[in-house]
Amino acid sequence: MNPPTTHTKTGLARQAWLVLLAAVLMAGGVVLALRALSFDTEVHQRYEYALTLSQAALEVQHSSADLRAWQARNGRELPRAADPAVSASEVAALGQLAGDLRRRLERLAELEMPADHHAKLAPLQQTLQGFEQIARQAAEPGSDGAGPSRAAMLASSAEFDALEHSLTELVSSTHARAAASARQAEGLSETARVALIAFSATALLLALTLIGLTLRTLRANNALLDRMSHLAQEDGLTGIANRRTLDEALPVEFARARRSGQPLTLVMMDLDHFKRYNDRRGHAAGDALLRGAAQAWLKQMRPTDLLARYGGEEFTLVLPACTADQAAQLVDRLRPLMPDRQTFSAGIATWEATETPTELLQRADRALSLAKKGGRNRTMIAGRELQATLPLEIAATS
Repeated sequence: MNPPTTHTKTGLARQAWLVLLAAVLMAGGVVLALRALSFDTEVHQRYEYALTLSQAALEVQHSSADLRAWQARNGRELPRAADPAVSASEVAALGQLAGDLRRRLERLAELEMPADHHAKLAPLQQTLQGFEQIARQAAEPGSDGAGPSRAAMLASSAEFDALEHSLTELVSSTHARAAASARQAEGLSETARVALIAFSATALLLALTLIGLTLRTLRANNALLDRMSHLAQEDGLTGIANRRTLDEALPVEFARARRSGQPLTLVMMDLDHFKRYNDRRGHAAGDALLRGAAQAWLKQMRPTDLLARYGGEEFTLVLPACTADQAAQLVDRLRPLMPDRQTFSAGIATWEATETPTELLQRADRALSLAKKGGRNRTMIAGRELQATLPLEIAATS
């Protein structure tokens, strides 16, 4: 059987490992939680970026459609006149449409875009600036208010076609980037969800680990407390109750005797010539004698009786519901159980209802002193000092 110190060290090492594991799980859980939060923030940013891209592309697409509608409307007027000039209002509408589209392209360029998209924006903006320049020139003072001829404007339909084609490519590419950003956001959201699940599992595992550690610690503490309580109530040499247990049990037995009206008897026993035995046999033999006598006597006790080591070679018996004569008979049965045919003296006192535990112990101790002075190896009952009870076995051999 391992000594208590070994068990203690093993328990402490096990608890240290559990604490370390709990700390690692806690740190991992915190990292996962922070990562989940960062994923959530990035998902939000990705979705906002995708929404902004989609909105900018939609605005560009609307402005492009308005500009193309202007070109189609004025193209329908061409067969009706030989070469009519574009009205001032139409030229102004062209300038406004071109300006709106150019500004929306500028807002689109402010977003995070690949380099090839910026390269496509430059010629588009130049074309639109040319349309705006036409509108400004038509509105300048001194002009006749008429814009360029309709045929001249429609002759630039190739520019309109090129503009529309480039805008279509740009819008499609922008939508594609917005969709890719949305997919990235979904992927990050899924990663965040997995991280959150992992964090929850880690937190649960941590909680279970801490609960297990707590229960293990409680069990260890309870076992230690039980052991300490047992050691505090047990005589280390003989294995029977010690003086502390006797002091705690006497008030309880007194209260029980008072309630029940049953007699309560104390016996003080002292081994005869124990110092001489120690000197002749050695202290180890003396300890063995005390231990052997106590364990042999203990087997003769009722469950309600208490056998305690009072101190040194002196023992005390607490016998509930037992008269002095019955106690003397019990002592006579204990004498033959002494190892090495050693003897002991005994003093018996039965509780009187007005006595305290200390007073009863003192009466039993005085009776013991009288037994020792009367020649030892005998029993003396308090109140019967003139009658010394000798064991039959000893009397027969005297």
